Amino acid sequence: MKRWLRAVSLAAIGSLVAQAAALTTAAASSQKVTPDVARELLAPVCTTGGTTGACTPCPAFTDGHDTTFSPDTVIYGHFTDPKFTDALLDMGGCEAHVNNFGGSLLLRWQGLTNWKLIRYAQGFRTDQCLKVPAADGRDQLLCQGNYGGMGTVVENLMLLDLTKPDALTQHFFSAYDTAQACSSSGSLQHLLSWKLRPGQGRLPMLEARIKSATYTRTNDAKADDNCSGQLRATPSQIYTLTYTFDGRHFKLTPASRAALAALTRDNPDFGGDGN
Repeated sequence: MKRWLRAVSLAAIGSLVAQAAALTTAAASSQKVTPDVARELLAPVCTTGGTTGACTPCPAFTDGHDTTFSPDTVIYGHFTDPKFTDALLDMGGCEAHVNNFGGSLLLRWQGLTNWKLIRYAQGFRTDQCLKVPAADGRDQLLCQGNYGGMGTVVENLMLLDLTKPDALTQHFFSAYDTAQACSSSGSLQHLLSWKLRPGQGRLPMLEARIKSATYTRTNDAKADDNCSGQLRATPSQIYTLTYTFDGRHFKLTPASRAALAALTRDNPDFGGDGN
């Protein structure tokens, strides 16, 4: 009987080890969290995590807005060290608008059977991320961020390094749509798509497509509402930006300079530090 139990235990441990190894080859982009995965990953984070797959009440490390901290997506990789398997959970709730109504939990696979919380990145939403193999064997993250307020919608593209205190290591650009901000003029920009494609050697390139136009608004002198005027937009143009990668940072290609200049003419706040 003892021998049989020992065999079962070894088989279970072997299964967990295989599961952890399989995570290193898991999907390269953020994936929706299943209930079982939510309970497994949140068990070391809060008292209710292992049973409900969410944290109620809000953990002490959050701002405590609302009452529930719930997972949305997960992405696995070697974010802190090539030797470790990490999981990054995008979490919603327990944060104010200024912190994007959430943040991200970084966990590390410990031993054979459990996860350990490593850090909480407040305000960093990672539900639209893609792994980027770095030169040191770790994984960095390309992420799209979205923020809206006061009638303005902003779409960002960022590079995150989860070993850095601030996590944000590169901000490529910010596409602004200010049509609902009631201003007399502005931009209509949207990030249509972004992807990694083969570059030189084993290092990838980044390609991003942005739709851009400008507008003016004819205000009605008799109306009290500045938004009541008719919006007149220029024809939209689609621009492509490409970046090379050296294993640590991305750099805009010379062929994309003209596109960047056009996007910046439409929106002076467009450019970031990746250009």
